[in-house]
Amino acid sequence: MNSIKESLRAYSAEIGLDLIGVTTPDPFERMISELQLREEHYRGRYAYRIDTWRKFANPKEMLPEAKSIVVIGFYYLADEKPVPGLNGRMGRIVSYGHLGILKRARLMCAFLRNHGFKAVMGAHRKEAAVRAGLGAIGKNNLVCNPKYGGWVAYQSIITDADIEKDQPFEKDLCGDCRLCMEACPTGALYEPYRVDPRRCVTCLLTSREVSEENLPKMGTSILGCDICLEACPRNKGLEPKRDIECLLPDGIGTQPPLRRMLDFTEESFQDELISKIQDKISDKKLLNLLMKSRLIRNTASYVMKKFLKGREMLPETFVHASGNMMVYKRNAIVAAGNLGDPELLPDIRRFKDDPMLGSYARWAERKMMK
Repeated sequence: MNSIKESLRAYSAEIGLDLIGVTTPDPFERMISELQLREEHYRGRYAYRIDTWRKFANPKEMLPEAKSIVVIGFYYLADEKPVPGLNGRMGRIVSYGHLGILKRARLMCAFLRNHGFKAVMGAHRKEAAVRAGLGAIGKNNLVCNPKYGGWVAYQSIITDADIEKDQPFEKDLCGDCRLCMEACPTGALYEPYRVDPRRCVTCLLTSREVSEENLPKMGTSILGCDICLEACPRNKGLEPKRDIECLLPDGIGTQPPLRRMLDFTEESFQDELISKIQDKISDKKLLNLLMKSRLIRNTASYVMKKFLKGREMLPETFVHASGNMMVYKRNAIVAAGNLGDPELLPDIRRFKDDPMLGSYARWAERKMMK
């Protein structure tokens, strides 16, 4: 068993992973009880995922021969300098974490398979990370690592390889601190270690409709939210990662120009944003090539949303917003309203009579005129 583990550790360092641990494939009892407790939170938008999450909490349902779960972590804190101009904001997990961990998880699966073992992604990541000794779940419901704080994207790989297990992480890293809960603008962290996803800004940003009371709380975010992470004392003063690859294409990046977002046509949106994200995140080169065709892309849009939710082809954030230019434009309109710069008023007013965007444009206009 030790030789397998040593090989995995050496390979994880070779491919740029920052953390690796191993745990048993036993059921994740906390996750099972959480699903029962929060099932009503997941009805509607997340109903399609409940059965999958239950499988993720029972690894042997994913791989009956499972003997181990390999948990890997990718530190994704990038050094982001403010970009001048009227810009929105993309969350760091969206910009760096999803891509960094997904590419390396695929490599780790291939490594195990090349050594004669079965390997599938699919165990519950947060619980597996704790049980593999990589950190503790914090009051923001995210895993906190002693070295890298909460700026780590995790993935769990279930395998039939019998690998020496690590000791679970048992230290409490939060203590009496409640800064993340106090910082959450929507109160989604309604009690320690629990989150209501329906109120989380990350989820609101990809929802079809957002109530007016929540619009000021979305700030200038376009996708993803880092507020609870930035509030955590353990996430401050860390050395940013060098040479980290960004999922967002050049010219949009982590601080997308709001005017550019508002000027997107359906064609430029697909060509300049979605297809470039697809190129980076998918290892299916033929599919990437086919998706350059507008006809195929439009036909595939329904299929992607219906069948690829919860899969590894695109992160969940992008699946919910994928192909829906109006979600991005809505968030850019709200960001402009919260930014409050009247320079964007002419851009906002163009959408006042739009069936989907009109109410948001009128709200943003009122906000900017105060």
